[in-house]
Amino acid sequence: MLRKVLQRITQVIKSVKMTDISPSSAAVQQDDKGNKRPLVEELSDQHKKQKTESGEQPKKLQKRKIAMLIGYNGKGYHGIQINKEVNTIENEILQALVKTQCIPQEHADVPQKMSFQRACRTDKGVSAAQNLLSLKVIIDIENLLEKINSHLPEQIRVFGYRRTTGGFDCKNYCDNRTYMYICPTYAFAPLENIVTDEYRMTDDVVEHVNKMLARFVGTHRFHNYTSKIDAKEARAKRYIISFTCGKPFIRDGCEFCVITVRGQSFMLHHIRKMIGITIAIVRGNCGEDVIDKSWKPERVDIPKAPGQGLCLEQPHYDNYNKKYGTDGIHAPLDWVDEQDAINKFKEEYIYSDIMKTEKDEKIMMEWLGTLQHHAFDFVNDKDDRDSRFDKKRFLDKCKRDTDIVITPETGFNFKSKRSNFDNSENTKANEDNSDGQSESEVKIKSETIEDNSDKHLDSEVEMKSESEVKIKSEADVKINSEIIEDKDLTKENEEEADQDIKAVKVQS
Repeated sequence: MLRKVLQRITQVIKSVKMTDISPSSAAVQQDDKGNKRPLVEELSDQHKKQKTESGEQPKKLQKRKIAMLIGYNGKGYHGIQINKEVNTIENEILQALVKTQCIPQEHADVPQKMSFQRACRTDKGVSAAQNLLSLKVIIDIENLLEKINSHLPEQIRVFGYRRTTGGFDCKNYCDNRTYMYICPTYAFAPLENIVTDEYRMTDDVVEHVNKMLARFVGTHRFHNYTSKIDAKEARAKRYIISFTCGKPFIRDGCEFCVITVRGQSFMLHHIRKMIGITIAIVRGNCGEDVIDKSWKPERVDIPKAPGQGLCLEQPHYDNYNKKYGTDGIHAPLDWVDEQDAINKFKEEYIYSDIMKTEKDEKIMMEWLGTLQHHAFDFVNDKDDRDSRFDKKRFLDKCKRDTDIVITPETGFNFKSKRSNFDNSENTKANEDNSDGQSESEVKIKSETIEDNSDKHLDSEVEMKSESEVKIKSEADVKINSEIIEDKDLTKENEEEADQDIKAVKVQS
């Protein structure tokens, strides 16, 4: 009873205060110096400042959470991820958003302030037909896409955007990802063949490639297909949904094939190493048992295919589309309306550039020569051993150890001087298959003598045509049908050697 009386008294007192206090005394506030100023006057000043020339109050632009679809050719960029030290894809996009007034410069410097995230991280030189960014930006801008693309180079495009839920994260919400690898088919040519653009892939080779790629489907520990990850770590376990090689096609006289892989997620160099070991197996550099060894905890030497042909095809958001894409508020992330622009961009700036670069620079052809330097077996160190086999170091190693390198113009014949996979049988096969070769034919007969302390290799080389051979020595001397007996041979007796000496003895 007493509590009700007190509540009633409190209500009466409040009502009396509201009626007794004058509006002038109530609507006051203190400024920074402590002086009282009418609140109505302050609001009036703010209202005057916000009025436009037409007398209307401007509409406040609000930031919205969106998913932005982008595509890019990664050539000339150090990957997609923001890096102030080098030029990257995200650096270009964020500056374009600043120039379009979608975000302030402060958010471009600290992307976390606008909840910035990417669906897939691509490495240096890797392209993407479709990749997704999630961020908060101002979208109430007329012709927004045209203005953003006007501030971007032609090899980077923004195809469209969709309003998403406030908590959407394009990386965490992504169910799986699809990558493609555009590969010249001569990469799968048998080891004893001379590698040229004229090679054509048969149905049996396609079947063999698909059989090897199928070995990676499912859940495995891929610690041997990346760097600095141990077999015991949970992140080493990844799930591959599909891995296939399509039918070959010819472009500008060279045959290519497209390898497509779809997986839940991928690690650094993951796809390139799976393709690298597949090429080595199909060519004959190693046996299929290397894949079985790679599942074991020990570190295995796995080659890494060139990044030139790798391209991110699409991130998938099936669960998000099923939950929010049909709620009547949010649009599904299927990008059906943008497919024409995406396909046109892929053909003009990604596919054509990958195939043209390979045809002109022979990146895959040079990489094939590095396969003979891999062990394809367990190694003691836990470092990423294949990082030493880049283009420059491979050529240096050929100059130092091999002495003879055939130019790409006449074709590559990568008959290994020290093969780790059944060397004696490969050497015999090479000798048998050397008869009846083409104009740039090279016969190599090798015999490996193993000792407890050292290994010596004797090779006899016969040239049956006028094909050009580069002799990699300290002077890089070019001589047609040239054979060198000793490393200390001088220029004065080279002519005599050309006529009389027909054997080479190379000690490696």
